[in-house]
Amino acid sequence: MNEKKIELWHVPSPGMELAEKLEEMGLDANDLAARMGYTPKAVNDILQANCRITPDSAIALEMVTEIPAIYWLRRQMSYDEFISRERIKASLSDQSLWKKSFPSEVVVREWVLYDKGDEKSLIPLLKFFAVASPQAWDRYYKDARLKVAFRISLAEVKDPYAASAWIRRGEILADRDPMEKQEQIPVRKRLKAALPEIIAFAAANKALPKRAKKITYTTPEADVVDDCMTGLQELCRKIGIRVLFVQNFKCAPIHGMYRWYKDVPLIQLHDRFEKRATMWFTFFHELAHVLYHGKKGICLQNIEITHNHPEKEDEANCFAQKCMLEAGFEV
Repeated sequence: MNEKKIELWHVPSPGMELAEKLEEMGLDANDLAARMGYTPKAVNDILQANCRITPDSAIALEMVTEIPAIYWLRRQMSYDEFISRERIKASLSDQSLWKKSFPSEVVVREWVLYDKGDEKSLIPLLKFFAVASPQAWDRYYKDARLKVAFRISLAEVKDPYAASAWIRRGEILADRDPMEKQEQIPVRKRLKAALPEIIAFAAANKALPKRAKKITYTTPEADVVDDCMTGLQELCRKIGIRVLFVQNFKCAPIHGMYRWYKDVPLIQLHDRFEKRATMWFTFFHELAHVLYHGKKGICLQNIEITHNHPEKEDEANCFAQKCMLEAGFEV
C-alpha cells in the first residue's frame, strides 16, 4: 500500500464504513443492491469510493441500514473535503518558489504561522493573504486589483512580495479592531477642525523615547509602538481615521500608505523611524491624501511604480511641510 492510500485511512470513504455495516448485517453487495433497487455495479462503485453518495442513495441506505440519510451525506462531504484538500496540497507542491519570494521575517514575526512539520506548506501563507492560490495573489496584488497610494523611499529596492505582506498585515490589524464606516465629506470636515490639535500634538512629541533595546526588523510591533504613536492613533480615531504602525522590510522600505479600507480612511506607517520628524512628515503627507485626494487611491499595477499622479504627491509634500513648520520642526 502506497503512502497516499495510508493517508486516506485518516478520513475513510463512506463506502468503507458501509462495507463494515454490511458485514455486521450479514449482507453482501448483491444483497444491498437488490434491497436498494440498484445494480450491483452501482453499489460496488459506492463501496470502492468511485461514486459519491447522493441524497437519493443516502435515503435508500437509510431504509436498508436504519442509519439516517444525513449521516451518510455528512460522511460523503467530509471525505470529499479531505480529497479536495489533498489535491490542492499536491497542486501547490510545485510552487514552492512563490513562497520563497516573500521575506523570511513574515515567519519570524509570526505573521504567518506554521504547524510543526508543515513548514513547506503554502497553505498558511495563502491564508495570511486570504487568497486561494499563488495565481490569485498575482491577480489581486499585481494586476491592478488592489487600490492604494504609496509614498516610497526613492532609494529602496522595490519588492512586490514584501510590499504585499506589509499591506496585508495592516488589513489584518484593522480587522481585529473594527471601526464604524465613514463618509468622505464628514471626515474631511472633522479633520480640518482637528488639524490644529494634531499639529500641537506633533509639536509636543518631537523626540523619540529612549529604548533599552535597539529596534530591528524582527522586533514585534507591540514593542515598538510608543505613547506618541498610540496617542496619535486615538486622536485620529475620533476623527474617523485609522492609523496603523506596521513593520516594513529592508527589501521594501515603504514609509507610508493611504487608502480607504472597508469604508474607513487608513493611514499605514512603518514603525522603525529613526527620527520622530520623519514619522511626522510621513504622517502629514498621508493625511493630505485623506484631506484632498478622495477614496479611490491609485491602482497598484506594478510595485516598481511609486505613483501615477506626481501632482498629488507634490501637493501632499507641500501640506506636510506646512504642518511641520507650524509644529516647530525644521524642514
